[in-house]
Amino acid sequence: MVPWVPPGLISDPNLPALMILGLMAGLLALDDTALAQTWFGQPLPAAILTGYLFGDPVTGLAVGLPLQLVLAGNLPVGQTFTGDPTSATVAAVGGSLLAGRPLSPVSVADTAGTLPLLGWVLLGAGLLSMLGHPLIQAERRVNGIWMLKGLHSLRDGRLARIENLHNRCLLTAFLRGLVSGILFTLVIHGVWVPLFAHLPSLLQTSLGTLPLLLPGLGVGTLIDRYGLKNSWHWMALGMVGTFFAARYFSGVLP
Repeated sequence: MVPWVPPGLISDPNLPALMILGLMAGLLALDDTALAQTWFGQPLPAAILTGYLFGDPVTGLAVGLPLQLVLAGNLPVGQTFTGDPTSATVAAVGGSLLAGRPLSPVSVADTAGTLPLLGWVLLGAGLLSMLGHPLIQAERRVNGIWMLKGLHSLRDGRLARIENLHNRCLLTAFLRGLVSGILFTLVIHGVWVPLFAHLPSLLQTSLGTLPLLLPGLGVGTLIDRYGLKNSWHWMALGMVGTFFAARYFSGVLP
């Protein structure tokens, strides 16, 4: 045990569940490439899928919605985006549920105690996403170097070279997502969630405002980037969809 870590702070998660989370993070990492472009790797669908996988999609919704709103303009195109929100989101939902801490104020009776923990997990997801940013940027630079080799096919006509290079890029993205998803989940499950109990009470209370502030900040960012005229119908559609999704996941709708 590391001396500065409180006793009992680190525990071993369920290994099969950990591997499933890693595989999900790896598969969703491929969504940022030319494999499918389904956008399931965005925070909201990634979080709900992870929650479904562990029987608690409402926790996925609680984590994914504020992260999605804040990152609405952070599109995974080339090297213009920031962070690794996909792996961080999968880890935030999966790690919390593996620790036995559901995060949805809709389905947990102790709302006053859930919101601060949700804010703490959202903060952890943001920090882990920033931690994964240099790795993604390095991966993209390496992919660019590999694909430049495909220019040789213009001279010799060996199109199989391009296919092999593309498959190599996809494999690299999958392995990066797999490793990041597992490591991030270990951090959330074994360190970040248990550490919450050791925070000062004033800080815990303050963290409860974070889940309430992030959606507003996200909507403001969306309006600032695209303008209200081009954004209002997307925001309206998102609010209606979120309303019905929350009611469905909480059992209000059949």
